[in-house]
Amino acid sequence: MNKTQATCLLCGEPGLTPTNKKPRDSTAHDILKCPNCSHVQLYPLLSAEEEQEEYDNDTTVRLGKNSVKISDGSDMATMEEKFAPWTAAHVNLYFETLQNYANVLDLGAGYGFFMREIQKQPNRNFQIEGIEIGKFRLDNFVGGSAVHNVNILSQDIPPNLRHKYDCVISMHLLEHISNPVLFLEKVKGLLKPHGEVIFEVPNLNCLLGELCPEYKDFMYLYEHCSYYTAETLRRAFEKAGYKIHEIATHEVFSIENHLHWIRNKVPYTKHHMLYMPDERLEWINEIYKKEIGKQGKGFVLTVRATPK
Repeated sequence: MNKTQATCLLCGEPGLTPTNKKPRDSTAHDILKCPNCSHVQLYPLLSAEEEQEEYDNDTTVRLGKNSVKISDGSDMATMEEKFAPWTAAHVNLYFETLQNYANVLDLGAGYGFFMREIQKQPNRNFQIEGIEIGKFRLDNFVGGSAVHNVNILSQDIPPNLRHKYDCVISMHLLEHISNPVLFLEKVKGLLKPHGEVIFEVPNLNCLLGELCPEYKDFMYLYEHCSYYTAETLRRAFEKAGYKIHEIATHEVFSIENHLHWIRNKVPYTKHHMLYMPDERLEWINEIYKKEIGKQGKGFVLTVRATPK
């Protein structure tokens, strides 16, 4: 199919416009933009077989595309070390919010790092379960036994999970979904009446992308079907029948990471990307991150919504 005949994943209109961008890890894919609703998406989308390979093997995160090792994530010990700061930051970000619920579901729970750390928090008054479909992740899951292997996009929700949860939280999953509106519609089947969803995705309109074109190009990955802005994220949830309570941004990466990108135009690897190399300067980092969030230009977008 000609790429200009591709259909928008949000509004369903054909005739997407090439952006002349490609994912950093694939020359066989393009990045297109919808002239009708401005949604940015991958072309062609991954086949069902390619998607299952990604889920089962966690290929890109662990080894890079086509099993070419581009990161240090090939074993679980390294994976735990790699994601520990990210996990801690997200526990700090969401724990108090999750305290408002009794039963929480981590949708796309990965290796269970978030579930494990959230369960260690003192005075936790909610139960948390997970859904994960990747074989390697399930085989190495560390978040406890309350994890379910259910692909809610292609399977019916099991009776024991239907309308079970007060809150469904999902971090960096929606951008991987090839039919986001249908997926969000099916998520409703997991929620109790008046239940809430919290979804986090990368923000295409982040500040660093504005300041550094090389970083903006680096954001494109072939396993991401969609690249959301606050406006297109809102459109996805509203089309799926949700009432939006809040869409906010949060900066995850450090000012040191940003300055390195701006100066050198390449990824920052000397120190961990979230924090300053000297903790005595972390207060500067916190001020910087908060200001970016206020501007709506953080690395991540978070939406809170309930079904109408």
